[in-house]
Amino acid sequence: MYKRMAAILLPIVAVAFIAAAAWGYMEHQDKNSVLIKAENQYQRAFHDLNDRMDRLQGELGKSIALNSRRQLSTAMTNVWRLAYAAQSDIGQLPLTLMPFDSAEKFLSRVGNFAYEVGIRDLDKEPLSDKEWKTLSDLYQQAKHIRDDMAALQSKVINRNLRWMDVELAVASEDKKMDNTIIDGFKKVNQVVQEFPEVDWGPSVNNMEIRQRERVKQLKGKLITPEQAKQRVAYAFGRESTKGMHVTRNKKGDYPTYSVRYEGRNKTEVYTDLTTIDGHIVWMVFDRPVTKKRLTLDQALTRATRFLNRIGYKNMTPISYDEVSNIASFNFVHKEGDVYIYPESLAVKVALDNGEVMGLQADEYVFNKMDWSKRKPKLSATQARKQVNPHLKLTKNNLAVIYDRNGRQVLCHEFLGTINGEQYRLFINADTGEEEYVDRIEKANGNRI
Repeated sequence: MYKRMAAILLPIVAVAFIAAAAWGYMEHQDKNSVLIKAENQYQRAFHDLNDRMDRLQGELGKSIALNSRRQLSTAMTNVWRLAYAAQSDIGQLPLTLMPFDSAEKFLSRVGNFAYEVGIRDLDKEPLSDKEWKTLSDLYQQAKHIRDDMAALQSKVINRNLRWMDVELAVASEDKKMDNTIIDGFKKVNQVVQEFPEVDWGPSVNNMEIRQRERVKQLKGKLITPEQAKQRVAYAFGRESTKGMHVTRNKKGDYPTYSVRYEGRNKTEVYTDLTTIDGHIVWMVFDRPVTKKRLTLDQALTRATRFLNRIGYKNMTPISYDEVSNIASFNFVHKEGDVYIYPESLAVKVALDNGEVMGLQADEYVFNKMDWSKRKPKLSATQARKQVNPHLKLTKNNLAVIYDRNGRQVLCHEFLGTINGEQYRLFINADTGEEEYVDRIEKANGNRI
């Protein structure tokens, strides 16, 4: 009898063992595929960052030698775009827990300064001696950063260093791992901190002053660490706060609570809330998304539900992007028929299960304003006369943006195309002046 049962069970066990082994192999292969894909993305962002820093330094060098005001305007526009593109590259690297804030702030200031110079009429308001000195200083400082980054890039290539190891080292604080990349970024950040102070001019300084002032305008009560954990648990649908860890951050522009817990695939989830009233300003959950099961419309629905859940209502999607089976949506607050661009945020949604994987909402939290009673002096028809007649108009609406001095202004926004390229233009609704023109690049997301 036992022999008979063994004869029956042995093949079944063998098949089960082979199936389990095959399943395990496939899982291992899938995991390796995801890791390779993530590593490739990190490597691309890192090398793109180096390329942009090289070109940024080159444009700054060219700008101090230019005499043509038209060419200077073009060079400044290039510097502005490269500075913000470099910040985007940094945002794609696993540097969340690594000090690189000074370098990012430097790039932000360079971008703001170049934008202020590039958009003005240089025939009426040419570059001053003080601004030329600022450009010269920025050129030298960018050269230092470029050289340090190039040295780090050589080490990464020569030693075949992996960014996935960086992510693991940062998360685990493992002192035994090769920290060449981490040390390289720390060095760049330290070098930037030691730069002599640059005269950024009144426009950039005023923008930074307003940024600090807006933090003081946040009203509400201080929340406790336990309340911070409870808000995060509610926001992301967790049944309890078990396994959550919270720390209070005093550095930066405003104090926050950082809440950390383990998500899917044993990947850490990080969330920052303001200590005043517990507004969620930032969240990241960097797990692999191997399959796409949801449409962009379904993902958008999930993102909107999430924003309503945490109290960020009346948000309108304006653009989207899709990378590695993750959809990124940019929203602005819509008050009546006015798009309020300073109140903007971004949400990332996994296309396998609709899980929220990222949120950047500090602009929304700190730029609250009431524009419901503001009426434009100029009609859309009157403002349209100030727009390039070659623009094939597809949409127009009222919008609030920042002007070159950091003031919030009401504008007529026009969206249209010229020669297949998509542009958006903002015409001041009171004066009729062209406040801002932007070419919408596909790399920056598709317009909704």
